[in-house]
Amino acid sequence: MNKVEAHKHSFSPEDWPSDFDDNVGAVTTKFAMSGEQPIVEVLHWKDGDWQFMCNTTEDASDGMIVCMGCLFTKFPWIAGFKDLKPGYVAYLDKGRWLVEPIDET
Repeated sequence: MNKVEAHKHSFSPEDWPSDFDDNVGAVTTKFAMSGEQPIVEVLHWKDGDWQFMCNTTEDASDGMIVCMGCLFTKFPWIAGFKDLKPGYVAYLDKGRWLVEPIDET
C-alpha cells in the first residue's frame, strides 16, 4: 500500500475504523473529492491499493491521490468498506452496493 505524507485529521485515533494507517493513499477523482459526483465504485486491489471512483471520467488529469484519512473525514460512510477484501470491488447498482471479485482480464 502506498502512503502519503503523514498529516493530522479532524477525527481522533479511536474513531479511525481500519487496522491500516490513515495515511494510506487512495486514488479518486477531483469530481468525487469535491462532491460534484458521487462515489459509485470502491476497488481494493490485490496489491492493497484502493480506488474510490465516480466513473464519470477516464481522463488521468481528473485523478488524484489522497489519503484514506482525508477520504474518511469527507465521506465517513466509506468505513463500511474497511473489510472489503483485496481483489474485490464494490459498486453501486440501483441503490444497492454489490461486491464481487475484480475482473482483471
